[in-house]
Amino acid sequence: MAISTIPFHPLDAENNRRYKVTKKAAPKIAWHKTEETGSHDWEGYIRVETTRECSFVIQIDDTGYLEINGEKVVELKGSNASKKAEGKKNLKKGFHYVKLHHENLKVPEAIAPYPNAEEFVPQMNGADLELWEIDAPKNLMTKEEAQELLNNYKPVGYGEGGKSTDGVWAYIGGGLNKAHLKEIADNIPMDARQYYNSCALRVSIALGRSGTSLAAVRDEGGKLAATNITLMDPPGNLGALNPDYIEGGDTSNLRKHVVLSAAVMTKYFKDKYGAADYTDDWEDAYSTPQEGDILFFGDTSHTGIGPGNNLAIGSYNHQALWLLYRETLEE
Repeated sequence: MAISTIPFHPLDAENNRRYKVTKKAAPKIAWHKTEETGSHDWEGYIRVETTRECSFVIQIDDTGYLEINGEKVVELKGSNASKKAEGKKNLKKGFHYVKLHHENLKVPEAIAPYPNAEEFVPQMNGADLELWEIDAPKNLMTKEEAQELLNNYKPVGYGEGGKSTDGVWAYIGGGLNKAHLKEIADNIPMDARQYYNSCALRVSIALGRSGTSLAAVRDEGGKLAATNITLMDPPGNLGALNPDYIEGGDTSNLRKHVVLSAAVMTKYFKDKYGAADYTDDWEDAYSTPQEGDILFFGDTSHTGIGPGNNLAIGSYNHQALWLLYRETLEE
């Protein structure tokens, strides 16, 4: 991980196992007499608990400024004897990157008999300003990789034109759809159906179409757990997993496997990326999804992929979350 210097992080960085959020030393110089001159600089994050207009005050002897997300919000110039200046800025809930600068000047000749002094006291909403440091992770995928996966999930996912449960089995076709239809015809209770986890099939299709083979996926007991659709009777639709497949062509290098268990699919992501970024606890759940974020979610009963600003595409319901791509992180 690297120390972050980007403009904005949502507050849920505090609940993500891949972030480390640490309080820094206060950017403050109490008024005192001194013969020294020179400059001081601080940088880090301020913490904004709710979206609002924030007030910033700096009291300075002599000159300096406070900058938020690359914009100077309040500044004092020249030789000043402990003067104040105020600025305001609308800020989203979250952590915002700030820079602070103070410069202590030599006492002007016109008032040379007076002792020199320095002071720098920044305040935010009436309290001394606090700074935080964020040790930020890299995204699990590039933006292009995550967007391709989401695009391949949408046609078979939930909402925004995604397929119905019957539709996703019909799309994969072959023996899987045949077994699905038979179980419906036999009136087998939903929670007893072998192919109940259509959510895992939906993710399998998206991964396959994005170039990921699931042939080596294993269950908790270490047993190979993916189904080869070409070995079923009748064989499944290879075009569902391979967008460039031409009927009758060479199948040796094609993706052929799907996972039919939400628990196994969730284990696959855990094996590949480590523990979930966010737990399924209500208190620590993914609290501030952002437009542009893309995530995978899963537990033993449900799994899916969704964008941060519209989780209905994946039918998300507070499962554990892996943030595949966060818009506010560097790639």
